[in-house]
Amino acid sequence: MKLTAGQRLICDRVINVFETGTVGGKYGAISIFKDGPGDIRQITYGRSQTTEYGNLKRLVEMYVAADGSLAAEFSPYLPKIGTVALVDDERFKSLLRKAGNEDPVMRQTQDRFFDEIYFQPAQKWADANGFTLPLSMLVIYDSFIHSGRIRKELRDRFPEATPAAGGREKVWIEQYVNIRDEWLQTHRNPEVRPSAYRTRDFQREVRRGNWKLDQIPFMANGTPVNDDGAAPPATLVAAVAPAPIAALPSRTDMLRQLAGSVGAIAPVERLIAYRDKYRPTSNPRYWAVVNFDLHSAKPRLFLFDCVGGTVSKHLCAHGRGSEGPEDDGYAEVFSNADGSNCTSLGIYHCDLTYVGAHGKSLYLDGLEATNTNARRRHIVMHGADYVSPSVIAQTGRIGRSLGCPAIEMGDVAKVIPALMGGSLLIHWKS
Repeated sequence: MKLTAGQRLICDRVINVFETGTVGGKYGAISIFKDGPGDIRQITYGRSQTTEYGNLKRLVEMYVAADGSLAAEFSPYLPKIGTVALVDDERFKSLLRKAGNEDPVMRQTQDRFFDEIYFQPAQKWADANGFTLPLSMLVIYDSFIHSGRIRKELRDRFPEATPAAGGREKVWIEQYVNIRDEWLQTHRNPEVRPSAYRTRDFQREVRRGNWKLDQIPFMANGTPVNDDGAAPPATLVAAVAPAPIAALPSRTDMLRQLAGSVGAIAPVERLIAYRDKYRPTSNPRYWAVVNFDLHSAKPRLFLFDCVGGTVSKHLCAHGRGSEGPEDDGYAEVFSNADGSNCTSLGIYHCDLTYVGAHGKSLYLDGLEATNTNARRRHIVMHGADYVSPSVIAQTGRIGRSLGCPAIEMGDVAKVIPALMGGSLLIHWKS
């Protein structure tokens, strides 16, 4: 498979964002997850995150062989990596951080390592199986980074053959991504489930038909990825410097101030806690809360602009199935079940838009156990004629949806473009 310099750059940068939250990659990044052998805790490290019981030893060996500035201090650890647990060895972790953050040799070594150990094997597998499209390469590369391979148990769960075996490349990729998304979302290890953001992004790009990776920016977990500067891959030149990260406290503090002004402190703290745990480098301008404690005749969708320092209030419908026994305009019943016509509580990822029966609409991905079926139920944000002051004047309330957070038609142009591409939204009930 031949990729242009720009396509290869997109592949590397998307993986960097998936693994460390930045386009350039955080070479000194360390995370601890319970995803080692037998679900034990292990170190994951580097620009695209290799694991303690996977290939971390090989990376450190390459760094020592390249005579990095900390080579002598790493050498005693070589026999231990992958054999003796180092997850709580603070000196070892400190060496990893220091090498990644300060030593250009480690950065250059990581660029070569991720190319040789992950990208080239992924490309070899893609070539052997007849794949030719850049988006296919990115999907396959991500599987090698995240799972070490294209897992046979996933391949066996869908019917399409690989192109080399007479199958259709686009159909195979779409079926594989869908099965992998289902596998991640229902993984036996709860710590793995949040990583389904990557397959949701791939599902979106398949729907967009972005097979050549030329529709940019590519939104990777809410971060825009471009091919600007489309130089050869970092393995062939100097290491790519990490992209600067906007200071989180300023926007987070502004979000808290805005939340306090509309009595939405509790749901906003939930959003911030989720961001800090699962998307620590995400720093969106816009956030949103729908407070279902409020009557439907009241503006209860709060859109927070953490750059402009403003909050706007909007009418928002709940599902028909969410009315309580009084049928009085309050949402009382919530469900994640298909066919319930209920609103689902919880945190949502705001994805891309499409034009459907209700005009411009926003895909929503449920991120918690209470709303995992959002895509399956076609829960989206859209405009609706039954959400308007005139309806309130006639009935004392707005109309109800089939579970979607429907808003005024006149608010679509403001709310949906603000949230699309990675903002977090919460449906809240105290």
